[in-house]
Amino acid sequence: MSNNDLVTRTILVSKHQPDTILVSRGSAEENMAEAEDVDSGLSQIRAFDLSNMTSSSEPFDFNTEGEVIAWGLRNSVGMAEHPVTGGIFAVENSVDGVTRNGKDIHENNPGEELNFLGFLNGTSGDDDGANGNRVSRNYGYPHCFAVWDIGEIPDNDGLAPGDQFARDESGSMSDDVCLEDYIPPRLTFPAHYAPMDILFTEEGDEAFVTFRGSCEYFSSSLFPLFHIFVSHAN
Repeated sequence: MSNNDLVTRTILVSKHQPDTILVSRGSAEENMAEAEDVDSGLSQIRAFDLSNMTSSSEPFDFNTEGEVIAWGLRNSVGMAEHPVTGGIFAVENSVDGVTRNGKDIHENNPGEELNFLGFLNGTSGDDDGANGNRVSRNYGYPHCFAVWDIGEIPDNDGLAPGDQFARDESGSMSDDVCLEDYIPPRLTFPAHYAPMDILFTEEGDEAFVTFRGSCEYFSSSLFPLFHIFVSHAN
């Protein structure tokens, strides 16, 4: 899984699906286009079954093995499993230095993300993943990003905070395509907050997200916990 950028790796061992481990791998910023190819292994979360592993087993190859749980995720540093439902959530560090139709909008966009990735029993929580038929869903990177400050974004008709927007509205990847073909975040945080982890309470009705703040834009790396009241199981 070596690449020279976004080298953080996160692992999560499921309590609802024993012997399943999730691994999150970020992008390679020098060639963002590779994330468009699911076989690249970049910008995605994969699940691996450890039930048949022995001391003599060969190591897994991340790019060719495992189940792709989600892709189009620039850098999901924090992952968590809902303690009651088993739903998988991830917090996303979005891109820096983004432009829109040639205008620099990096100061307050795009927003960081809390994404819901479905359930490890094969359901997504939506119609597309019913009856155990898991659909590996794409969350937009490197084409689509979450709106935070709508006023900073040119040509923003029809957009609202939390919606996915395209970098270049005149290109083939329009806002409409982002809205229709990619999965938006469940919750959007301010730009450059850099979420690091998510932790649910034992009952699963509350969650806490930690942030460090992007060193490129903030002089202090100390950010408070973000407290979420979870109103739905998924």
